[in-house]
Amino acid sequence: MRKVLIADCNPMLRDYLKEKLSEDQIDVILAQEGNLDLQAKLISNLPNLVILDMEDDDSVEMEFLEMKFKDTNAVNIPVIIMGPAKSRANIAALAKYGVIKYFEKPIQFDMFFSAIGSVVHVPLSMDTTPCVLDIHRNNDIIFVELALGLNREKLVLLKFKLAELIEREQIDNPKVIIMLTSLELSFIDGYNLEYLIDNVLACPKVHNKNVKVLSLSPFVKELINGHENYAGIDCSNSLPQIMKEIVQIPASQSISELITNQVLVSSGPASQNVETLDTRFSSDSLDFGNSKKTGTVLTLAIIDSDEISTEIIKASFESAGAVCECYTQGQKFSDSYEDGKYDLIILDVLIQDKTGLSLLKYLQSRPMCPPIIVYSATTQKDIIVTVLSAGAKSYIVKPQKPNVLVQKALAILKEQE
Repeated sequence: MRKVLIADCNPMLRDYLKEKLSEDQIDVILAQEGNLDLQAKLISNLPNLVILDMEDDDSVEMEFLEMKFKDTNAVNIPVIIMGPAKSRANIAALAKYGVIKYFEKPIQFDMFFSAIGSVVHVPLSMDTTPCVLDIHRNNDIIFVELALGLNREKLVLLKFKLAELIEREQIDNPKVIIMLTSLELSFIDGYNLEYLIDNVLACPKVHNKNVKVLSLSPFVKELINGHENYAGIDCSNSLPQIMKEIVQIPASQSISELITNQVLVSSGPASQNVETLDTRFSSDSLDFGNSKKTGTVLTLAIIDSDEISTEIIKASFESAGAVCECYTQGQKFSDSYEDGKYDLIILDVLIQDKTGLSLLKYLQSRPMCPPIIVYSATTQKDIIVTVLSAGAKSYIVKPQKPNVLVQKALAILKEQE
């Protein structure tokens, strides 16, 4: 069985990850806050992956990564990090410690689980049904609104999101309104509809009598009224009716004012700038290629006319979590080059269609030139001196074991931090 060590996570997020990964037969090991427990469990279990939740003050996490880096048994264990926004240079420098993915919070869970599955070689089951889930609170009323469809991944997230919200806001008697007016549901959705309601009721503080469902579907009402576990849950096609039942309406206030003040206005955590579980998936955004969403730690360009050498280099860096773009012609690279696109460039000065030296000089003229490692077969001293004088960070003579090139690259990136 594959093993994943989860460290220092928000309790609700930790429980959600444990439930999700356990469903796919992954052994989840939880480490308590602090490096002593984390280090002990790392060494005693030697997991296939470490998931680390990094704080703004990352001193504790960096101390752990340094320890892991120095331990010969643990150094090659891959790490996926969830953390705050960092510069590209700081994220790239983490590759030295075996960090293969860095997801900026709030993470998108489908991309996150895809990364976990690829590392532990277990394809994690994911429901891809389009779904928009919005949760907000006004006083002791929590509004759960779903549109497009019922996605089981988001429904299980809802369970932990509700528990987190109720606990953080110290709501003793929460009232939950599930709004399904944007959904067309039928009997084929019955299984997922039960899953939705069961996840809402999973929080001990949520009682049936305080759960209301707003839906235009006759099927939803039939299912709730005929279900023995849902006694006390009301289903209506009228929001004013639900609000009358769930809220004491002052004589001076109309039902329309009540809906405006309670439904449309949130008193949730958004204005308080507190970290919380999110329900984001990549399908909620059109920005699929953004490295912040995919967790990409390193983006490299490899410029080499030797296709065999290029494939070996690419495979070596991909094993360290890098995304590699390969070019056999210098002109094609320079035509497509964009400032800020790459964290590192591997260049052969003997590239056929354009001298590596002229390409090196072109790159150095750019305002955001990344570090450049020249990897070439020539041993002529004057060429090496010229290349290093032109701004290359290192000159490595071919052929070398792939790991030599990777380790040199990671050391240079660490220096750039």
